[in-house]
Amino acid sequence: MMKHKEAWTQGKEIRLMLEAGCVYRYAGKFREAREIFHGVRVLLPAQEVADLALAEVCMEEKKLDEAEAHCKRALQLNRASAAAYTTLAEIQLLQKNMTGARQSLKKAIEISPNGPVAMQVKNLMVFTSMLEARS
Repeated sequence: MMKHKEAWTQGKEIRLMLEAGCVYRYAGKFREAREIFHGVRVLLPAQEVADLALAEVCMEEKKLDEAEAHCKRALQLNRASAAAYTTLAEIQLLQKNMTGARQSLKKAIEISPNGPVAMQVKNLMVFTSMLEARS
């Protein structure tokens, strides 16, 4: 029983850390957000959540190569992460890599056609098509 309570408490603390990191990110306090997300990575080394959060921070900072590296690390940890493919597609769009973005979006929708990021993927697919039509 004690182990279950400890695991629950640690999970709650990690969720609070992630929330705090997001608050810092939205406030433009990128250094603080990075520190928190790196801490989450230490606590959850086998999960992709910290790398996805770090990728988002890097996108905000316009550090697209670093953001892409975080996404690729997230995908090494979880090849079935529709969120990681979606974030990678966003980065690729910012890098003007339409082919890569299309491939990442296709992979995300294959993994999770009705999941939490499905609507975002579909919107990004429409956006990508509109950008290509303008070219």
